[in-house]
Amino acid sequence: MPFELILAALGSGAVGLFIGWCGVAGFLLPILFTSVCGLPVTESLLLSFLCFAVSGAIGSWNYYRRGELPLRPALVLSAGSLAGGLLGAALGGLLAAETVKVVLYVVVFLSGLAIAIRELRPQKGAQDRTSFPRALPLLALGFATALLCALSGAGGPVLVMPLLVAMGVPAKTAVGAALLDSVFIALPAIAVYGSRCPSLTALLPILLAAVLGHAAGVFAGSVTAAHVPQSLLKRGVAVFSICFSLFMLLK
Repeated sequence: MPFELILAALGSGAVGLFIGWCGVAGFLLPILFTSVCGLPVTESLLLSFLCFAVSGAIGSWNYYRRGELPLRPALVLSAGSLAGGLLGAALGGLLAAETVKVVLYVVVFLSGLAIAIRELRPQKGAQDRTSFPRALPLLALGFATALLCALSGAGGPVLVMPLLVAMGVPAKTAVGAALLDSVFIALPAIAVYGSRCPSLTALLPILLAAVLGHAAGVFAGSVTAAHVPQSLLKRGVAVFSICFSLFMLLK
């Protein structure tokens, strides 16, 4: 158990550091808890979403303080995610553990591919427009992405952020909205997966280690983000995600 505690704290802290630096990598947490720490799928998803709630709260607060998070459209997006997250987590309980793992690795692969395409695509000039799409498309986007994230254990920003940018939202604003959105994806998922864990008391030590390590990583990353080459980090996350998920799917 002590070794698993150290792995959980260091691994979730490292993922939190990457989230603080570049806003992505949360989707690697379920892989850490299942493949490295050896936890069952349900417990791994519970731990992952607890960490997502922490990183989403810390990150979105920082963006809000800097004036880069318009609350009204972000909350509309999050309302759709609350419903989608509840349905996704409920569906996750109906599927076999191996099926959920396959869904997870497919989402990790597609997330890595999305990051790679976005980073390799020629960058456009800075956007001046800060308007979000109308309420109905935002609700639909939140619902669909949250359903997939809650089912697979992906964090949310890695799917929501590129889609918001494609819809015309500036990148920094999209990151802030996606981080707040990840809290609303996490809340119903925590409730559903937590109710299915056979013993929350036994899970408490590794839960505390993972959440505290993740919070420390996110905080450290957000403080030092200005000094880190974000594009290089994102490409590294993309390559690792694509290679690892293909290995797990094909082995």
